[in-house]
Amino acid sequence: MLRKVIAVALVLGMGAFAYAGDDVRQISEESEVFVGVEIGGTMVQGDLDKPGGPLYTQNYDGTGASIGLRLGAQNAQWRSMVLIDYFDKDAQSYERAMVQVDYYLMAQNFNTVSFRPYLGVNGGYMNYEGGTADENGFTYGGQVGFTAAVTQNIDFDLAYRYSVTTFDELDHVGNVAFGVNYLY
Repeated sequence: MLRKVIAVALVLGMGAFAYAGDDVRQISEESEVFVGVEIGGTMVQGDLDKPGGPLYTQNYDGTGASIGLRLGAQNAQWRSMVLIDYFDKDAQSYERAMVQVDYYLMAQNFNTVSFRPYLGVNGGYMNYEGGTADENGFTYGGQVGFTAAVTQNIDFDLAYRYSVTTFDELDHVGNVAFGVNYLY
């Protein structure tokens, strides 16, 4: 399963670079490529067992930490990235690979820190395990957040991401994520 998630992430990553840059072969000088990590507080909400089952728990919430890796490109108005993240807590776990595309609303400079709020959409592929469920499928949603460039090569990212799924036993995943990106 993890191989499928990684393969989908690589394919989506090529699309992300094509979207943020002028060309897959040559990213424009105005665009920046980045790699990063993120950690977040995640809430997974779903039904662990089918209605009428002996262990049925409706609207089960699992909360805990998630970790992720990012690869992307950005310019003055847009950012696109591939995100692979992982969550494992309270008898639930997921692996998710998705593309996130963000639009920067404006840019404000405060001394040496460049502050840029954004809105965006995300979509990808996810493997979810919880209770008796073991499901694979698509996930999609949106996010809101901001980036703060603290040096020429490092920026911080704080975001709230909400994604729904096509699964029978998982409704949605919401997380607040803090990321650190290295731009090169």
